Amino acid sequence: MKILDATCGEKGIWFQKNHPFVTFMDIRKGKYYHVTKNGKKTVFEINPDVVSEWKDCPFPDNHFDMIIFDPPHIIRGKNWNEENCKFAKEYGRLYSENWEQTLKEGINKLFRVLKTEGVFILKWCEQSRNIKKVIKLFPYKPLFGTQTGQKTKTYWICFIKYGLNKKLEMK
Repeated sequence: MKILDATCGEKGIWFQKNHPFVTFMDIRKGKYYHVTKNGKKTVFEINPDVVSEWKDCPFPDNHFDMIIFDPPHIIRGKNWNEENCKFAKEYGRLYSENWEQTLKEGINKLFRVLKTEGVFILKWCEQSRNIKKVIKLFPYKPLFGTQTGQKTKTYWICFIKYGLNKKLEMK
């Protein structure tokens, strides 16, 4: 079993942060600091196995059985100053000018490295964009999912990559 966490960050969703089946990938590596409005300093550490951005996905085709993808959900203009935004520092951001194209290209690259009949788990927070707009960017329809948190509107959605030779009835 080979699993890719394409945007691992601090590995916050993981109970087993060093599981041998999982490859943790992130564009950043190191300790990062944020100072809150009241002057409190918070530290977070990102320590992936592979330092690369999810949009690049440096793996061979059909390599992983499962992919977990928690892309940046903060979407702002290119002139936006993210220095004081803790979430942008921790999770990154997308630009409003090209967020759909960027996500779609990255999703397609991730599906390229996912095996046929592999599982793809998306985590998305509706802070900037509605989940329905994001789902339209996927090459497959979602199998199931759920919303967590009444205020945060975070969704966990499961997709299955099926082979081109298989005709699945999708309604």
